[in-house]
Amino acid sequence: LVLKVKYNADGTYDKHKARGVIRGFLSQLGIDYYASYAPTTMLSTARIVMAIAAKHGVPLHHADIPQAFLQGQVNRPIYVTLPKGIRIKSQILDTMRQTIPEKDRNRQPVYRLLKSLYGLASSPYLFSKLLRAFLTKLGLERPRTDCTMFTKHDQRTGKWV
Repeated sequence: LVLKVKYNADGTYDKHKARGVIRGFLSQLGIDYYASYAPTTMLSTARIVMAIAAKHGVPLHHADIPQAFLQGQVNRPIYVTLPKGIRIKSQILDTMRQTIPEKDRNRQPVYRLLKSLYGLASSPYLFSKLLRAFLTKLGLERPRTDCTMFTKHDQRTGKWV
């Protein structure tokens, strides 16, 4: 758990912020995760796109996806424990604990992740997989030269996206 105090631009207090982070440095390739690769745009592709846009007077737009790594769907079981001192109060959990043998009730429970978290070695890969599926569903295609570039050609208007 990473705790921060956020401040406004003028230096005044804004809020306290907490972020759940996995201790991914303990993960082992082939045991805890199988892929940590996330594609990045080739510098030459970015330069070409900007040059073409500048030449033709086409505006470029940048999009940032808030909490991108938290959007990825975990594709295999990953179990975590909560930091010491953090407990989840829930009637469902209390009911479940009653089914656990008495000798095991004081053990720290583990929780199965349903979504990716910061620090998870496979978070960048899982997000890139989700983004690729979404853009492909919209009809965009990836060229073989750069796996981070997606294009769509409108036959009717002749325009490229």
